[in-house]
Amino acid sequence: MPRERLTLDLLRGGVEDGSIDNVRVCIADHYGMLRGRRVVGEVFADDPQGLQAYCDGALVWDVHCDIFESTDYSNFRTGYPDVFARADLDSLIHCGWSPGSALVMTEVLTPHGERSPLDPRGLLRIFAEQTEAGPIAASLELRAGEGALAPGWQASDAPAFAQRWREGIERSGIELEELGWDSARSVLRADIAPTTPLAAADQLVAVRSAAREIGLVDGVTVTAMPLLATGQPPARMLLRSDQAIGNEARARLDDIALLCRPLPLDWVGAEPLTGGNQLCASPQASPYLAIAALVSAIGALHTATAQQSPNSYSEAADYFDAADWSREWFGEMFVHDTLELARREATMRDDAVSDAEKVSPWDTDRYGEVG
Repeated sequence: MPRERLTLDLLRGGVEDGSIDNVRVCIADHYGMLRGRRVVGEVFADDPQGLQAYCDGALVWDVHCDIFESTDYSNFRTGYPDVFARADLDSLIHCGWSPGSALVMTEVLTPHGERSPLDPRGLLRIFAEQTEAGPIAASLELRAGEGALAPGWQASDAPAFAQRWREGIERSGIELEELGWDSARSVLRADIAPTTPLAAADQLVAVRSAAREIGLVDGVTVTAMPLLATGQPPARMLLRSDQAIGNEARARLDDIALLCRPLPLDWVGAEPLTGGNQLCASPQASPYLAIAALVSAIGALHTATAQQSPNSYSEAADYFDAADWSREWFGEMFVHDTLELARREATMRDDAVSDAEKVSPWDTDRYGEVG
C-alpha cells in the first residue's frame, strides 16, 4: 500500500523527530531529469517557499548539460542569469528510496518574478488548467543492463533491485497499479494509477529517478534509452487519457511529436505515436512535455498542419517548426530553443553515425545517462 501523502505539517513533524533531514528542491530540465539541491530539513521547514536560485542554462542545455550559443533564452550574450524556483507544496513526497529525504518540485520564475517560458512543468500546469484535462494513467518502461532481470519473473521472487524499487515508490506515496519486467527485452515497467496531469508527470519523474539511484547502489545499469540494440522492440512511456484522441487531435500530436520523442534514437524502429486513447512517447522524453503535448492536442481548437505522421527525427523537427498553433500554445522562444536543441542533436548524430537506422556505440555513450 502506498504511504500517506506528505504534507507540510507531516514534513515538519518528520524534521522534528529526525526522520527527515533534507529536502530535495528540484526543477526538471528539457528531458525531465531532476536538477536541484538538497536543503537542510530545518531550513526548508522554516521557509518552505523561499526561493532557490539556479542558472537558467539548465532549461536549455542538452542531455550532457552542455550549453551552446544558438538558444535565445540563455547564452553567453545573456550572461546566464539565475532563475528562481519556488516550491509547489502540493508536490511534496517522501523519497522512499532514500531514507531521510523528501522531494518537492517547483515553479520556475524569472528574476522579475514571472513564470519562465522555458519551464516544462510550468507549461503543463497552464495547459492542464486551460483545458480542464482529465486524469492521466501512465506506464514507464526502462532498460536494465544485461543479466539484471531473471527470466520467468514472478512477484514472489523478484530480485532485490526490483523489490527496492517497488518499496521506494510505495514509500513515496505513489500508487502503483503494477510493477514488473520483460526479461527477454530487459525492460522494467511501472504502471502508475490515474491522477491529474501534473501529478502524473511528477510521479513519472520520481519513478525514473528512483530506478536510476537504486540501480547505482545495486550495481544495476538502468537507462531511459528506448533501444540498446538494433531490432529490439523499443521501451516506451505510455500515456492514457480518459478523453478520446480524435482525428484532429492525432494530427496535432503529429505536429508536436518532437516533444514526445525528443532525441534521434527515439525514431529508430519507432512505433505509431497514437492508438485509441493512448500516446506512445519515448522514456527519454520529459513527462511534463509529453503530457503537455497530449493535453494541448486534445484541448486545442486549432487546425493541425501535419498531413501525415512524421517518419524521422528531422521530419518531426520540421513539423514542429511549421505548426503555427504550437507557437501560440508553447511560445515562440520555447519553440525556437527546442528546435535548436533538436537540430544540434541531429547534426551531432549525423556526423557520428553512418547508419541512422541502427543503434551505435555513439548512441549508447550519448544517451545511456538520460533519465
